[in-house]
This record gives sequence, C-alpha cells and structure tokens, in this order.
Amino acid sequence: MKKAFFIVLYITGLTTFARWYYRKRVVFLCYHGVTQRPSRSTEDPKGLHVNHLRFKQHLEFLRSHYHVISLSDYIAAQRDGRSLPHYSVVLTFDDGFRNFLTVAAPLLAQYALPATVFLVTDRAQKTVSLDLPEEWTPEDDAKHLSWSEAQWLREKQNIEFGSHTCSHSELLTLSLQDARRELLHSYNELLSNLAVKTAILAYPKGQYSRVIANEARKVGYAGAVTTDRGRNEVDHDPFTLGRTLIGDDDDLASFAVRVSGIRWWLAGIRSLLMPRAKPVSYKPGEILSPVAGRYEVQ
Repeated sequence: MKKAFFIVLYITGLTTFARWYYRKRVVFLCYHGVTQRPSRSTEDPKGLHVNHLRFKQHLEFLRSHYHVISLSDYIAAQRDGRSLPHYSVVLTFDDGFRNFLTVAAPLLAQYALPATVFLVTDRAQKTVSLDLPEEWTPEDDAKHLSWSEAQWLREKQNIEFGSHTCSHSELLTLSLQDARRELLHSYNELLSNLAVKTAILAYPKGQYSRVIANEARKVGYAGAVTTDRGRNEVDHDPFTLGRTLIGDDDDLASFAVRVSGIRWWLAGIRSLLMPRAKPVSYKPGEILSPVAGRYEVQ
C-alpha cells in the first residue's frame, strides 16, 4: 500500500513540487551499507544494506536532480554564514561497514559524489595494510572498516569520517560519565588515526538530549546528526541535524519521495490527526526529542 502511494506521489509530480518548495533546505540522507547480495539476507530483515543496483539508481537520480555536497561544506557554510546551492543533499553512512569500501565507494567515485562515514571506533580493525580482498564478499556486510582502509578512502577519494561513538551504545542508557567517555574516546581516536579537521558525531540510534549535545560541544565536535525527520536550514542547530533514512525497500519512487521532503508534510498531517508521543526524560529538565531514536526505515 505504501509503495503504491509513493508511486502516485511520484508520477503525479508532487515530489517535483516538494523538491522545488524545499530547494533552499539541505537534505541529509542516512544509509548503512551497500551490498552485492542478489537478495536480502535473513540477517538484515529491515533492509539496512541497500542492493548495489538500487543504490546506483539513487545516485543517478541525485546527479540529475540535486547538488550533492560534503558534510564539511555544510558545516563550513554554517560557520561562515554563507548560502549553499539550492537542492543540496548530504550523503552519510552509519556504522562503517566494509561494504562501503568494496561496493559504495566505487559507485560514489563513478559519479564523483562526496560522502561521510560514521565509524564505531572500537570496531575499526587495527590492520596496517590493505591486505583484505578489494572485491566484495558476503562477509563485508558484517565486517567493519579498518583504520588503514579508512585512511585509504580519505586520501584516494576524499571520503570524510565522523564518530558513531566507541561502542554504539545508546547514550541515554549510560551515566553521564560513561556517555562523556564514549564521546571523548571516539573523538580522540578519529584525530589520532585519521587526523580529521572537522569531527562530526552521529548519535547511536538517533538518541540524544540537550545534555548529550552539550557534552559533544565540550568535547570539540563541530556538529551532530540525528535520525529525526526534517529539513536543515543553514542556521539549523548543528547538534540536532535531521536525516532521512534510506533502506533497501526504497525503489526510485520511494527514494524520490523521501529526498523531496514530502514525507515531512505527511508527518505533519499525521501529527494533527494522531496524538503525539510523550517525550522521554533523560535528566530532570532535559528532554529527548519525541521523534529522536527512530532507527527503522519508516
């Protein structure tokens, strides 16, 4: 039913109108992995790993209709108070699966598109050379990038890297001291292993609070991305940047709907028709965004 509805939105041109309406906003897309499996793995029931042919279709659509910029370009524009090209999109990848190296990166290079990968730093292997197969293997959908592979991607393809914390623990379940350690240690690992100039954080499973955002600022992060739906203006709070989740179920029509921003309209209409969920408290006076923590591709 949902796919049929998205097809109607696409073929009637409503996504084209939404794309124009939100042309001054920056859309952040959130992928996890890109796989060459011919069919979805039983270990990936939610379809977080997108089939490579579908991913290529997404990139072709973006090249035709949008201006893909790097995350660091967006942060720099915020800092400098300058405008960005209309129809700007930022590509991000959570978790740092090795299939980014063997599948996603070659396709991004083919279309000359930038991207940012958020690493779970404790999972990054300490190998010192690229001695693993360069071609995709099924194991790449579960393995994580090594530091040397990340460095190679950074040097050869200008891929940017950020933090997805040390262990991918849900920060709101930790004590403030442990949460601070997750933020600080992963930040230091990025600086020591990749010498990043602008470190950005991706909250694990999108969960955050004002306390967590403030701790990220103190550590030295330049911003943080969530899984909240929503558009990002140039003056958006850099520590609550919204992203649109993309999965393997997103065919061309579905992808066009998600990247256009029309889902924000639909979510607004639904919120008027249905009562809002109560916010979740983290600390007294510190409230988690009601829509944060949404991890499944909606």
